[in-house]
Formats: sequence, structure tokens, C-alpha cells
Amino acid sequence: MSFRAKIISLILIVSLVPYIFIMSYAGNLLREKYYENTLQQMQTQLSLSVERIEQYLENLKRDIYFISKLDVMNDIYSQDIDRRISNMLVEKKKELRLDGDFYLIDKDKNIIASSNAGRIFKKLDIKPFMSVDVFSPLDHSILGQLVVDLSLKNMTRFFDNTAEKIYYIRDKTEILYKPKEFEESVKVEKKLKSHPEITIVLEQNQAKFLAALQKYEYLFIFALLLGMLVIGSLASYLLNRLIEPVLDLSSLVEKITKTQDYSQSVNIKTNDEIGKLAKAFNKMLRGIDKALHENQQLNKEIEDTQREVVFTMGAIGESRSKETGNHVKRVAEYSKLLALFYGLDEKEAELLKQASPMHDIGKVAIPDAVLNKPGRFNEEERAIMDKHAELGYEMLHHSSRPLLKAAVIVAYEHHEKYDGSGYPRGLAGEDIHIYGRITAVADVFDALGSDRVYKKAWEDERIFALFQEERGKHFDPKLIDIFFENLDKFLDVRDRFKD
Repeated sequence: MSFRAKIISLILIVSLVPYIFIMSYAGNLLREKYYENTLQQMQTQLSLSVERIEQYLENLKRDIYFISKLDVMNDIYSQDIDRRISNMLVEKKKELRLDGDFYLIDKDKNIIASSNAGRIFKKLDIKPFMSVDVFSPLDHSILGQLVVDLSLKNMTRFFDNTAEKIYYIRDKTEILYKPKEFEESVKVEKKLKSHPEITIVLEQNQAKFLAALQKYEYLFIFALLLGMLVIGSLASYLLNRLIEPVLDLSSLVEKITKTQDYSQSVNIKTNDEIGKLAKAFNKMLRGIDKALHENQQLNKEIEDTQREVVFTMGAIGESRSKETGNHVKRVAEYSKLLALFYGLDEKEAELLKQASPMHDIGKVAIPDAVLNKPGRFNEEERAIMDKHAELGYEMLHHSSRPLLKAAVIVAYEHHEKYDGSGYPRGLAGEDIHIYGRITAVADVFDALGSDRVYKKAWEDERIFALFQEERGKHFDPKLIDIFFENLDKFLDVRDRFKD
């Protein structure tokens, strides 16, 4: 085999093999992306239908609540009134095109009035789908209940079934109102928030689902073969004219690919096309090297901006509860100290420091009347306040950024307790992420030592006594030991960031 033939073979191998690999890899990624996008479209369609159903159920609930408040309900034991209520319920059933019936029952579940005349004066022997209490206008005692026996068939009016896709309902394990079966299918499903036992399913014919993908695959194969032909022809053409300069360029490209060092250049000084190509190539390398440097700087600016935004959002959350920005600064510093003493590396400890200001971000969604109440909460207010951990999670959990992912953990778990008595999920021990365990200690230490709208700052001795008492209960015992072993450092932070 001649030298030229060897070089041609080498060029073809070097060019085509990576090309095929990259194209195949890229094609696979695109196929997966197409599949995910199509599946997401199905999920979006399903979500719209579910939202319509949820809105329908919410409107129905409002209707029966409105009916329960009508003056005609004031004397539900009057025979004439009962007849009027029944007539009203019949009209309401017609108005809503309801597949099911309304029932007005007393405390003993006797049916007093109904849209189904045949059930009046009988016992209600079914589990109602929805109900509201009927109260006396005089003493506000419960006179009875207005309930709805709703057939799930009502929900099918929101289904947009076609030959290729169908909606149906799954009630626990039972499949309802499924119009047909596909030989092979793709499906997505979603539970109703108001009735989690009910699941709405969207199923699509797999052949139809993948039809566009198969068409794309044929085009991809054609493009791959065409690209191979173009590369082979171009390599042969260039090789016939430019063996040595091309080899020099190829050598440099290979070197750059391995080292990722774009500061290099090719030394070709001819004035022909290859010389121009070499100059352009060198210019491109300088541009890439500059762009990479600028990109590194931009990434750093983005990371700095993220940290500033996270801290500012945390400070905003605290300011709503009339606390100072220094609270989040102190919690951040305490968290980093605990993380380092616990054994986390500097990078992760710094990440926790930057994320911890977001621990109470959910408070921005808590009403001021509850958030700034100057006194103890009642049960209802406490339940509202305790929602801030879940609200923080809902605000942040969509991000894939490391800093915000850490902030999600801190916001969600900083009120969990080591013995499992915390909230919102009742996690215990090391099931609580170390970020949550650390932030819990830092937050409580600073909160107890600071004036709040509902209390004065505690003295140190009282705080330390509580920490010893809650070791292994509220707090991770190892973190409490670390706290007391390094107490001077934590007190130094508190002094440096006084309000």
C-alpha cells in the first residue's frame, strides 16, 4: 500500500470513526430528548384535563356550600320545606348535568330531602363523595349534612379522546370508563389533589407516539451516510493537494483535543489556501481561548450573583418577620463552622454557608398577622406557620443549581428533629440531611439569643441548658458536642455580627 493510500486510510479512519461516534451519540441524545418532549406534551395535556376536573369539583363544592347556606335550610324538618329543598336539589342536578344525586341527611344519616325522590326517609348507606355541614342560624349547631353521591362518570366530559389517545380513570385498582385497548401504548397519569384515591390516566398508541421518531431516524441515517461520504471525499481531495500542512493541522488538533490548551498555534507560513486556513485556524484558537477565559469569568460572576441573590432572598424572608439581615449572616457563619468541625470539606461547608440564608424563605408566603403576632400561636396559626418549610421547598426545588439544591434541603429540613418529632415530614436521625441538622442548631441558637416580636432574647445559660436537654432529641448529639467544644468561636461570630 502506498504512502498516499495509507494517509488516505488514516484520514478516513480519524475523520469517520469520531464522526460516526459523535453523530450516533448525538442522535441517541436527540431521540431521548424527543421521547421526553413528547412524554412531557402528554403530561401537559393530562395536567390541563386534571385542572379542569379539579376546577369542576371545586365549583361543585362551592355550589353545595352555597346551597347549605340558603334560608330554605333554616327549618329542614318542616315537611313543606323538605319538599322545597328536594325540588331545589332536583333543579340543581339538572343545571349541573350531574350523574349522581344530592342528599340532605340528619345526624342519624336519615335522608330528609334529595334529588332522588325514591331515597327520601331512608338511611344513607353510601360513602358520600363530597359533603358540607348545615348549621342552625340561631345557635350555629349542626342540623345535618348536604352530601353529593357523585359518579366518576361526570369527569369523562373533560376527556378529549381520539383514535390515537384516550383518557380514563383509575379508582385505586379499578379501571373505569376506558373506551378501548391499544396493542402497545405509552401512558402518563396524575392523581387528583382533592381526591388522591382517584387517578386520571392518558394513554397513547405507541405506534403513533413513535411514528415521528421513526421518520426522524431514517433522516438521521441518511444524514450520517451523507456526512461519511462528504468527509471521505473531502479528505481525499485535500490530501491530494495538502498532505503535509494538513498533517500538521491534524497533529495540532489532536494535541489540543487532548490538552484542551487553546493557546497553541500551527506554524504554516505558506501564502496558499492552507496558509490562509492556518491563519484562520490560529485566529479561531485565539478566539476560543479568549472565549473560554471570558466564560470562566462569566461563570464566576454567575456564581457570585447566585450567592448574593440567595443571601438577599433570605434577608427578605427574615425582614418580613421583623428580624435583621444579621440573623441570616450569623446563621450562615454558624452553619459553616459546624460543617467544618463536623468533617465536611471547605467547598461543601462554604456551599452550606451560602445556602443557609434561605432556611426561612417560605415565610414570605406566611400572612403578616400570623408571622408577626406578638404572642403564642393558637393551633390554627401554628399550622399556618409550620407550612413555611414546605413552602420554601416548593419555591426552590425546581432548580438544578448546586447552591439552590442545597437551599432546598435547608429550607425543607431545618425544623426536623433528631428524635423524629419535627416537621414537615417527621424525619429522624441521619434520615435528616446533615445540612438540615446543622442549620437547625445554628437557627435555634441565634433565634433564642435574639429579640423577636413574641419574646425577649434568652440569656446564654438558659440557651446552653436547653441545648444540653435537647441533645439527641431536637438536635444531633454530635453537633451539640461540637458546639460546646468550640463555643468560643460561635460566641465570637455572634459578637462580630451583632444587630
